[in-house]
Parts: sequence; C-alpha cells; structure tokens
Amino acid sequence: QPFVKDIFLIRLYVAGLDYINYIDEIFATIKVGDKLELLRDTSNEYDKHAILVNYHGEKIGYVPRKDNYVLSKLMDGGKHLYGVVESFGVDEVYKGYELRFINFEVFLKE
Repeated sequence: QPFVKDIFLIRLYVAGLDYINYIDEIFATIKVGDKLELLRDTSNEYDKHAILVNYHGEKIGYVPRKDNYVLSKLMDGGKHLYGVVESFGVDEVYKGYELRFINFEVFLKE
C-alpha cells in the first residue's frame, strides 16, 4: 500500500459558530483531537459548494466558503474527508460579545 495513514490537506476554522444556539454545550465538551464530520450540503441555496461541519452528529458550522471549492469537488468525486480539532477558544470580546473559534485540520481518508 502506498499510503499507511490519512492525508493531511489543509488547516481551517469553522465558519458560522455564532449562529449555533447550543454552542456553549459544544464548548463544554469539545477537545483537541476530536473528530469532526464533514458533509456536503448540496441543497444549500447560498453556496453550491457548501460543506457542513458536524460534531457528534450536531451541526456546528461550515467549511469557510473561500476554502470549500476543491474540498467539495473531492467529496463529490467520492472521497471521504474529515476534520480533527486543532484548537478552540474565545478569540476576543467585542462589545461584551465572545467571539469563539474552532480551528481544525482536514484529512483525506485513504
């Protein structure tokens, strides 16, 4: 076999965390190294290349639009991609509002 492990593709952040109502619960349980499920959202009317990011079966956001084109083409071609949490936290506070982040690495399953 030419590959003995999955192939690292890119480091990204989860877009849209601010729109998730249960994000406090996610942040109470998420850990560095946790696996994230990446799923194509072909019915997304705003972005035909949208890729959902799920954590334990719950939607937590999307792959950023600026980074989803090539990844969506791989997925549409039958490739299995997944994410691994690299870091997470609160970046800064703006007018009393916490700006949360989850950074992750994307891998191609071989």
